[in-house]
Amino acid sequence: MGMATFTDDKNQVSREFKTLKNLFDKLKSDFFEIEPEFKEISMGMSDDFQLAIDAGSTMVRIGSSIFGHRVY
Repeated sequence: MGMATFTDDKNQVSREFKTLKNLFDKLKSDFFEIEPEFKEISMGMSDDFQLAIDAGSTMVRIGSSIFGHRVY
């Protein structure tokens, strides 16, 4: 699960997700190329999931969009 910096700077968040995707791709090609299980890259949460999907995320966490923010 990759999480970007908690910031309103969408450019920074996008860069961080792209960096994570590049690392994932490098790991896959160097170590897991023949492993079909190594296919999911989980990045993004309710506030930035579209940026994560645009960067290549295959799994996002959108719990607070569905259930609302946590009450402490």
